[in-house]
Amino acid sequence: MRIAAFIPIKANSERVPGKNFRILNGKKLYEYILEHAVEADAFDDIYVDTNSDEIKDFAAEKGMLVIDRKEELARNTANGNDLLLYHSEKYPQYDYYFQLFATAPYLQPETIRMCCGKLLSSETYDSCFTAVENHGFYWLNGNPINYRPGILPRSQDMSPMIEESTGLYGISREALRRYHARIGAKPYIHIVSKFEAIDINTEEDLKIAEYIGKSYWKF
Repeated sequence: MRIAAFIPIKANSERVPGKNFRILNGKKLYEYILEHAVEADAFDDIYVDTNSDEIKDFAAEKGMLVIDRKEELARNTANGNDLLLYHSEKYPQYDYYFQLFATAPYLQPETIRMCCGKLLSSETYDSCFTAVENHGFYWLNGNPINYRPGILPRSQDMSPMIEESTGLYGISREALRRYHARIGAKPYIHIVSKFEAIDINTEEDLKIAEYIGKSYWKF
């Protein structure tokens, strides 16, 4: 049983210029997930898909394999499914494919290891992803989606809404080829803390991550 992780990290970012190179609590953003992936000790191989020479050098020093980012996959039109399908076609020798992201700096090695173990040992699940449980009143396009305003429930009695943390995805080779997506038909959903679920997409996210990171590590 062979398992690989693929970590896409672009040199460019539109919403937050230089995002993956920004300093977060004394460390560059991209360094977190690369170090945590190694520390998890869960993968036969770890690949870093990037168009940055700096990140290539850092990955090589950590014993990772480097993929030169294809130009078309560095555009904003490319998504996580496109990347993982490309990686599985380029490296078809693995039984399971995982995808990790630099924008999830606080995803812990223990969580990565648990997700890998759960998927590989299961006869039920064909994929997995990390998520958070949210309790609240939600609306979409001007309409309530999980309650009726005229019959107001107690928030603690409501079923939680599950939100992908976009930090980790894993899928079997067979499911990836069948569904052409990083989530299959029977995913295992691994609930993480809001700390681990922090996802850096805006300047505000960086400020929140900086503050929460400093507070978290005090305990």
